[in-house]
Amino acid sequence: MTGEVIGGEIGKTAKQVAKQIKVKTMPTIPELEIKKIPLASNQYYQGLYAKKYIFLHHTAGGSAASSIASWASTPDHIATPYVIDRDGTIYETYSPAMWAYHLGVKGNSAIEKASIGIEICSYGALDKDYKTYTGKKIEAGKAVPVDFRGQKLWERYTDEQIEALKALLPYLMKNFGIKLQDNPKDFWEYRNPLTLPSGIYSHTTVRKDKIDIFPQKEIIDLVYSL
Repeated sequence: MTGEVIGGEIGKTAKQVAKQIKVKTMPTIPELEIKKIPLASNQYYQGLYAKKYIFLHHTAGGSAASSIASWASTPDHIATPYVIDRDGTIYETYSPAMWAYHLGVKGNSAIEKASIGIEICSYGALDKDYKTYTGKKIEAGKAVPVDFRGQKLWERYTDEQIEALKALLPYLMKNFGIKLQDNPKDFWEYRNPLTLPSGIYSHTTVRKDKIDIFPQKEIIDLVYSL
Protein backbone atom coordinates (compact mmCIF):
# COMPACT_ATOMS: atom_id res chain seq x y z
CA MET A 1 0.00 0.00 0.00
CA THR A 2 1.68 3.19 -1.18
CA GLY A 3 0.63 6.77 -1.72
CA GLU A 4 1.20 8.84 -4.82
CA VAL A 5 2.69 12.21 -3.98
CA ILE A 6 2.15 15.24 -6.14
CA GLY A 7 5.09 17.58 -6.04
CA GLY A 8 8.08 18.76 -8.02
CA GLU A 9 7.67 17.77 -11.65
CA ILE A 10 4.08 16.63 -12.13
CA GLY A 11 3.74 13.72 -14.50
CA LYS A 12 0.67 12.12 -16.00
CA THR A 13 -0.09 9.93 -12.97
CA ALA A 14 0.19 12.87 -10.61
CA LYS A 15 -2.17 14.91 -12.77
CA GLN A 16 -4.69 12.11 -12.63
CA VAL A 17 -4.42 11.99 -8.84
CA ALA A 18 -4.75 15.78 -8.61
CA LYS A 19 -7.89 15.61 -10.74
CA GLN A 20 -9.28 12.82 -8.58
CA ILE A 21 -8.90 14.69 -5.32
CA LYS A 22 -10.11 17.99 -6.81
CA VAL A 23 -7.76 20.07 -4.72
CA LYS A 24 -8.54 23.37 -6.40
CA THR A 25 -12.27 22.90 -6.84
CA MET A 26 -13.44 21.35 -3.57
CA PRO A 27 -17.07 22.50 -3.22
CA THR A 28 -18.63 23.71 -0.01
CA ILE A 29 -21.12 21.58 1.90
CA PRO A 30 -24.55 23.17 1.38
CA GLU A 31 -25.96 21.87 4.68
CA LEU A 32 -23.06 23.05 6.83
CA GLU A 33 -20.58 25.83 7.24
CA ILE A 34 -16.98 24.76 7.67
CA LYS A 35 -14.97 27.19 9.74
CA LYS A 36 -11.21 27.37 9.54
CA ILE A 37 -8.64 27.38 12.30
CA PRO A 38 -5.58 26.91 10.08
CA LEU A 39 -2.47 25.28 11.40
CA ALA A 40 0.87 26.73 10.34
CA SER A 41 2.22 25.12 7.18
CA ASN A 42 5.01 23.42 9.13
CA GLN A 43 2.49 21.53 11.28
CA TYR A 44 1.50 19.11 8.49
CA TYR A 45 2.98 17.66 5.29
CA GLN A 46 2.13 19.44 2.08
CA GLY A 47 2.43 16.64 -0.46
CA LEU A 48 -0.92 15.74 -2.00
CA TYR A 49 -1.96 12.12 -1.82
CA ALA A 50 -4.81 10.00 -3.15
CA LYS A 51 -7.05 8.91 -0.28
CA LYS A 52 -8.44 5.47 0.53
CA TYR A 53 -9.60 5.82 4.13
CA ILE A 54 -11.45 8.01 6.59
CA PHE A 55 -10.63 7.43 10.27
CA LEU A 56 -12.80 8.67 13.14
CA HIS A 57 -11.23 9.77 16.42
CA HIS A 58 -12.29 11.61 19.52
CA THR A 59 -10.18 14.29 21.12
CA ALA A 60 -10.25 13.14 24.77
CA GLY A 61 -10.53 16.82 25.63
CA GLY A 62 -12.51 20.02 25.68
CA SER A 63 -13.16 22.31 22.74
CA ALA A 64 -12.03 22.03 19.14
CA ALA A 65 -9.93 25.17 19.61
CA SER A 66 -8.06 23.67 22.57
CA SER A 67 -7.27 20.48 20.65
CA ILE A 68 -6.00 22.43 17.65
CA ALA A 69 -3.92 24.66 19.93
CA SER A 70 -2.35 21.55 21.45
CA TRP A 71 -1.32 20.28 18.00
CA ALA A 72 0.10 23.70 17.16
CA SER A 73 2.26 23.68 20.29
CA THR A 74 4.43 20.77 19.13
CA PRO A 75 6.65 20.12 16.07
CA ASP A 76 5.42 16.54 15.69
CA HIS A 77 3.12 16.95 12.66
CA ILE A 78 0.23 15.35 14.58
CA ALA A 79 -3.20 16.62 13.52
CA THR A 80 -6.35 15.87 11.55
CA PRO A 81 -7.84 18.17 8.89
CA TYR A 82 -11.25 18.20 10.59
CA VAL A 83 -12.45 18.63 14.17
CA ILE A 84 -16.15 18.57 15.06
CA ASP A 85 -17.10 20.54 18.16
CA ARG A 86 -19.91 19.50 20.48
CA ASP A 87 -22.30 21.98 18.85
CA GLY A 88 -21.69 20.36 15.47
CA THR A 89 -19.39 23.06 14.08
CA ILE A 90 -16.83 21.61 11.71
CA TYR A 91 -13.36 23.16 11.80
CA GLU A 92 -10.81 22.61 9.05
CA THR A 93 -7.15 22.92 10.00
CA TYR A 94 -5.51 22.15 6.63
CA SER A 95 -6.49 20.74 3.24
CA PRO A 96 -7.68 17.13 3.55
CA ALA A 97 -5.65 16.38 0.42
CA MET A 98 -2.49 16.84 2.53
CA TRP A 99 -1.57 14.80 5.59
CA ALA A 100 -0.29 14.64 9.14
CA TYR A 101 0.23 11.80 11.60
CA HIS A 102 -2.99 10.77 13.34
CA LEU A 103 -2.89 6.98 13.64
CA GLY A 104 0.52 6.07 15.02
CA VAL A 105 0.73 2.74 13.22
CA LYS A 106 4.38 1.76 13.55
CA GLY A 107 6.23 1.24 10.30
CA ASN A 108 3.27 2.26 8.14
CA SER A 109 3.32 5.90 7.11
CA ALA A 110 1.51 4.97 3.88
CA ILE A 111 -1.80 4.57 5.73
CA GLU A 112 -1.32 8.04 7.25
CA LYS A 113 -0.81 9.57 3.81
CA ALA A 114 -3.77 7.69 2.31
CA SER A 115 -6.25 8.65 5.05
CA ILE A 116 -8.33 11.59 6.25
CA GLY A 117 -8.80 11.93 9.99
CA ILE A 118 -11.83 13.43 11.70
CA GLU A 119 -11.70 14.28 15.40
CA ILE A 120 -14.96 14.44 17.39
CA CYS A 121 -14.75 16.54 20.56
CA SER A 122 -15.39 14.25 23.52
CA TYR A 123 -13.62 13.34 26.74
CA GLY A 124 -14.29 9.70 25.94
CA ALA A 125 -14.26 7.25 28.83
CA LEU A 126 -15.74 8.26 32.19
CA ASP A 127 -15.54 6.65 35.62
CA LYS A 128 -18.59 5.42 37.51
CA ASP A 129 -19.08 8.92 38.96
CA TYR A 130 -19.25 10.45 35.46
CA LYS A 131 -15.80 12.00 35.82
CA THR A 132 -13.28 12.33 33.03
CA TYR A 133 -9.61 11.47 33.40
CA THR A 134 -9.09 15.17 34.23
CA GLY A 135 -11.59 15.04 37.11
CA LYS A 136 -14.24 17.05 35.27
CA LYS A 137 -17.76 15.75 35.93
CA ILE A 138 -20.04 15.20 32.94
CA GLU A 139 -23.80 15.53 33.30
CA ALA A 140 -25.50 12.13 33.43
CA GLY A 141 -27.68 13.08 30.46
CA LYS A 142 -24.55 13.61 28.35
CA ALA A 143 -23.14 10.16 29.08
CA VAL A 144 -23.89 6.76 27.56
CA PRO A 145 -23.12 3.22 28.77
CA VAL A 146 -21.15 1.13 26.26
CA ASP A 147 -18.99 -1.84 27.23
CA PHE A 148 -15.87 -1.46 25.07
CA ARG A 149 -12.20 -2.22 25.66
CA GLY A 150 -12.46 -2.27 29.42
CA GLN A 151 -14.52 0.93 29.70
CA LYS A 152 -18.23 1.04 30.47
CA LEU A 153 -19.27 4.72 30.50
CA TRP A 154 -18.55 7.48 27.98
CA GLU A 155 -19.24 11.10 27.15
CA ARG A 156 -21.83 10.77 24.42
CA TYR A 157 -21.15 12.06 20.92
CA THR A 158 -23.81 14.76 20.49
CA ASP A 159 -26.71 14.74 18.04
CA GLU A 160 -25.17 17.83 16.43
CA GLN A 161 -21.88 15.98 15.88
CA ILE A 162 -23.71 13.03 14.32
CA GLU A 163 -25.54 15.41 11.96
CA ALA A 164 -22.24 17.05 11.01
CA LEU A 165 -20.74 13.65 10.21
CA LYS A 166 -23.83 12.80 8.17
CA ALA A 167 -22.92 15.65 5.81
CA LEU A 168 -19.12 15.51 6.03
CA LEU A 169 -18.59 11.81 5.37
CA PRO A 170 -20.47 11.64 2.03
CA TYR A 171 -18.81 14.89 0.95
CA LEU A 172 -15.32 13.46 1.52
CA MET A 173 -16.21 10.10 0.02
CA LYS A 174 -17.50 11.74 -3.16
CA ASN A 175 -14.69 14.23 -3.62
CA PHE A 176 -11.84 11.82 -2.86
CA GLY A 177 -13.33 8.70 -4.44
CA ILE A 178 -13.36 6.80 -1.13
CA LYS A 179 -15.62 3.76 -1.19
CA LEU A 180 -17.24 2.23 1.87
CA GLN A 181 -15.82 -1.21 2.59
CA ASP A 182 -17.94 -4.10 1.30
CA ASN A 183 -18.60 -5.29 4.84
CA PRO A 184 -18.58 -2.41 7.32
CA LYS A 185 -19.93 -4.58 10.17
CA ASP A 186 -17.99 -3.97 13.39
CA PHE A 187 -15.77 -1.43 11.61
CA TRP A 188 -14.39 -0.34 14.99
CA GLU A 189 -12.86 -3.75 15.79
CA TYR A 190 -9.15 -4.31 15.19
CA ARG A 191 -7.95 -5.31 11.73
CA ASN A 192 -4.50 -5.65 10.21
CA PRO A 193 -3.58 -2.17 8.86
CA LEU A 194 -1.50 -3.75 6.08
CA THR A 195 -4.50 -5.48 4.50
CA LEU A 196 -7.22 -2.95 5.30
CA PRO A 197 -9.57 -2.29 2.36
CA SER A 198 -10.68 1.22 1.46
CA GLY A 199 -13.43 2.51 3.75
CA ILE A 200 -14.46 4.28 6.95
CA TYR A 201 -12.92 3.16 10.21
CA SER A 202 -12.14 4.04 13.82
CA HIS A 203 -8.73 4.70 15.35
CA THR A 204 -9.41 1.46 17.25
CA THR A 205 -9.48 -0.43 13.94
CA VAL A 206 -5.70 -0.14 13.56
CA ARG A 207 -4.63 0.26 17.22
CA LYS A 208 -5.45 -2.30 19.92
CA ASP A 209 -4.35 0.17 22.59
CA LYS A 210 -6.80 2.95 21.60
CA ILE A 211 -10.40 3.56 22.69
CA ASP A 212 -11.45 6.18 20.14
CA ILE A 213 -13.98 6.08 18.81
CA PHE A 214 -16.19 3.95 21.01
CA PRO A 215 -19.10 2.25 19.19
CA GLN A 216 -22.01 4.58 19.94
CA LYS A 217 -25.18 3.35 18.23
CA GLU A 218 -25.85 6.55 16.28
CA ILE A 219 -22.40 6.50 14.64
CA ILE A 220 -22.70 2.79 13.88
CA ASP A 221 -26.06 3.38 12.21
CA LEU A 222 -24.67 6.31 10.23
CA VAL A 223 -21.70 4.40 8.81
CA TYR A 224 -23.85 1.38 7.99
CA SER A 225 -26.24 3.66 6.07
CA LEU A 226 -23.61 5.15 3.74
